[in-house]
Amino acid sequence: MSPKKNVFLLPLSIAAITASTILGGIANAGSQGVDIYCVMRNGGNDHESSWSAAYIALKNERGGIFKISPRQAATIIVQQVVGNPDNYQDCVQYLGDLYPKDDKLPEIKARNPALKTKPERATDDYMDDRYSY
Repeated sequence: MSPKKNVFLLPLSIAAITASTILGGIANAGSQGVDIYCVMRNGGNDHESSWSAAYIALKNERGGIFKISPRQAATIIVQQVVGNPDNYQDCVQYLGDLYPKDDKLPEIKARNPALKTKPERATDDYMDDRYSY
């Protein structure tokens, strides 16, 4: 092969590998992780153990060079359950555990009745702490 062909094939092969990784992650929507979460919750397990198992499954399903964040995994679970209500009808009741309410917010509002809106970082800090692994 001539050097010109090698220069052309290198970026082309890098683009093909990147595209296959991205498209493979998108095509594999994470139904196994959703199934794990719902079956474990319906079986009586708590949120933390069900979430850990589902998150690990979603990370393994996604594969590739781009890793899935905990927030993305929670969103995938919600999208799958809401998008397929017939398949996951018993799992809808557990979706609120993926995005919990901030327990500190009522205390802040009680101390300051003039506060009409929630603080910007209170909920974000809580979510960052909850899904920090």
